[in-house]
Amino acid sequence: MSTLKIARRYAKSVLETAIEHKLDDVVATDLATVELLGASSADFRAMMRSPIIDAAVKLSVLKEALGSAINPLTMEFLKLIINKGRGDLWREIVMEYRALLDDRKNIERISVTSAVELGAQERSQLESAISARLKKTIVATYATDPSILGGAVIRVGDQVLDGSIRHQLYVLKDKLAVA
Repeated sequence: MSTLKIARRYAKSVLETAIEHKLDDVVATDLATVELLGASSADFRAMMRSPIIDAAVKLSVLKEALGSAINPLTMEFLKLIINKGRGDLWREIVMEYRALLDDRKNIERISVTSAVELGAQERSQLESAISARLKKTIVATYATDPSILGGAVIRVGDQVLDGSIRHQLYVLKDKLAVA
């Protein structure tokens, strides 16, 4: 079975339990905390991947690192995946949980890269237009990249909408080269 399917099963299981206890957003926040810990600590990532380190040691480190910062339900879930030998899938499980929760709440996460920083009004108009088109609530992350010269590149799921001047110049160059 693929790691994605395994991660999805664990994520679905914890989401169902969290919904049952009305803790779906709390668990999402807790898993984001675990994700931040993993992003900031190579030792944490290595420990979670390691088949040599005993589950009890991993759990002890998790309790010490996260302690009371996360809900007991989330800690029990982390214990479960470690005891089942699936600690190496923590990152995939976190991503799947977020995707399942977003789907349940009709949320679409997008990323917008523009040549210059977008103002609050421009961001609002962009999010409203995409929200109306997708009929979903939009959660956007913004970045700037001066190399695109102007316009924006919007990533919605697997789709890339490239409205940058750099892309338009590239397309024009190809058309002129053929002509």
